[in-house]
Amino acid sequence: MPSLPPPPPPGTRLGPYEILERIGVGGMAEVFRAREPRDVGEPRLVVLKRMLPAIAARPRAEETFAEEARLGAGISHRNVVQVLDQGREDGQPYLVLEYIRGVDLWRLNRWLTREGRVLEAGLSMFIVRELLAGLDAVHSARHPSGENLGIVHRDVSPSNLLLSIHGDVKLGDFGIARAQLRQNNPQAETGERAKGKLGYLAPEQITGSPTDARSDLFSAAVVAAELLMGKPLFVGGSELAILLAVRDARVEPFVTLAATLPGGLGAAVLAGLSREPARRVSDAASFRASLERYQDAPDAVMREQLGELVRRVCAADGVGDEGRNSLTPTAEHTPVETYGSDRPTPVTSDVPVLEFSVQLEVGGARGPWNFAQLVEAVATGRVGPNDRVSRAGGAFLRVQDIPEIGRHLPSPALTPATREAPGPTEPTARYTLEDAGFVQALASLVLVGETGLLLCEQGGARKEVYLADGVPEFVSSNLAGELLGEFLVGRGLLTRGELDMALAVMPRFEGRLGDTLVALGLVDPVHLFQHIAGQVREKLIDLFLWSSGEAAFYRGVPPPSSGFPLGLDPWQIVDEGIGRRLSQGLEEERFRSRLLSTLERNPHVPSAVARGRLPDDAAAVFAALARPCSFPELSDLAIDSAQNDPTRVTRAVLLLLALEAVRWVDD
Repeated sequence: MPSLPPPPPPGTRLGPYEILERIGVGGMAEVFRAREPRDVGEPRLVVLKRMLPAIAARPRAEETFAEEARLGAGISHRNVVQVLDQGREDGQPYLVLEYIRGVDLWRLNRWLTREGRVLEAGLSMFIVRELLAGLDAVHSARHPSGENLGIVHRDVSPSNLLLSIHGDVKLGDFGIARAQLRQNNPQAETGERAKGKLGYLAPEQITGSPTDARSDLFSAAVVAAELLMGKPLFVGGSELAILLAVRDARVEPFVTLAATLPGGLGAAVLAGLSREPARRVSDAASFRASLERYQDAPDAVMREQLGELVRRVCAADGVGDEGRNSLTPTAEHTPVETYGSDRPTPVTSDVPVLEFSVQLEVGGARGPWNFAQLVEAVATGRVGPNDRVSRAGGAFLRVQDIPEIGRHLPSPALTPATREAPGPTEPTARYTLEDAGFVQALASLVLVGETGLLLCEQGGARKEVYLADGVPEFVSSNLAGELLGEFLVGRGLLTRGELDMALAVMPRFEGRLGDTLVALGLVDPVHLFQHIAGQVREKLIDLFLWSSGEAAFYRGVPPPSSGFPLGLDPWQIVDEGIGRRLSQGLEEERFRSRLLSTLERNPHVPSAVARGRLPDDAAAVFAALARPCSFPELSDLAIDSAQNDPTRVTRAVLLLLALEAVRWVDD
């Protein structure tokens, strides 16, 4: 590294282009190392951060950068990287940040893995407690008026936790932080997607639910668990698999280790890893206090131990005495943000097109087709499991014997393969889908916690709903417009050319379109995760609108291996489906002549209703019907806040009617 020239005269202010050495490029900004005089006239190293031109051209990019400056400048704490100044040069904004001599926690973890070491529990807890002290300062930051800013960092991860050669621990990078108080940009949160390194996101960030300070506590708990384990907590064969593991808070690997840790330490960390924010430790200060007794030496001793370790890592990486500023990612560990990146998007012409020929079991041939056409034909039932496919002139094989193609087949319960497959061939129950029949079908299965396949058919349309303990886990459809690729194109998330290109190379990713799109950098994984969940949810809600057809339930049929578990609240889905029927006028005829009619409990309430747990609104209406009353009376009695949503009582009544728990007196 070239030596730095003498500092400018005291009082001289440096612009971002008066840099002495460029030392790296990050995903959001270029980062430089430069000298700026201290107030006392002594030189100091600082980091200058500015947006790359292509990033600056994105919508609201400068607002985000300005927000980072505002949030960072409002926090002054020894465990938070200090924002020293900000400004503009040649029309581009920049930040002046405190320079940390050392490495980030990501680099320390990598060195520990290379050395076959796991950090001692006491030192691990010192690092985590220092992180939590910084988070406490972030979460409690206040506006000059005294109002809490409500800052959520949203990207607590090892690469944003900086460790100095003096043993300091500092939280950096507020580039994606969110504050509740946004006087200058009140609409900034609209449409903002979840960000952060995938394995450190909180479940609510992945699902798109509201985030608060407890989201950062989940991320901090992941950091703590990984320090104690010496390996990642959430793993999977793909980025979407990792997101599923995080969404469901699958922390079993740490639970196994917890039994071997000092008494109570495992439980203290697990208090931050609850899937539901309401069940997590309440705040950073409480979390920090709960870990204090596991730090086995005073802060000064721990700081010296950490500083020595950081110096060893710097020496091993050839960084030298000065250390490396972890705000400056290196090519080998910079997290890649593929969504909206500036590298050229691959085009269809770059991908060799494979052609497929099909020999139908009933006679005849189809093709040549590209992979996209073949997948659509398989998913919609035009090509069956025993039809044979040849790829690029090769041997003909049965569709069900080709994994990347067979995974798109409908359930075996729908095909001739049923006769060969284990499991039920006759349905456990049948339902008609007329007159809100799907409400009855799904609600009755949810109520008793059934597991299996609910097969719904209307004309040529067919949908499969897989339930596990009464929870809809996966939905498939033979409607071409409901395929994932078409869904994404229809909403402008992909172009037709991008979808064709992804489908062409999908065999390389075991026929998984989602993994293909992420690997090609066409869609951000969190964004895609949320849209897949939304797409599957819409396929399910659409069934509530069917006015004809039949449904058959096959108990015990497992979902396909390619299924995308939804993690839905089943009663919320039922309520939303009933609400969709009301909004489209599908229940108007049934209620028009019933406005003054009397409702009563069914004298023979089904045993499932008596044993099961109804959702709150339905339970309140059922309780109010201890004596018969008219629908207007019921609206006044059952739900206190019904006036804020006049359809709540109606939806509850429709659910109870579908379950045959109540009836009209004059029926």
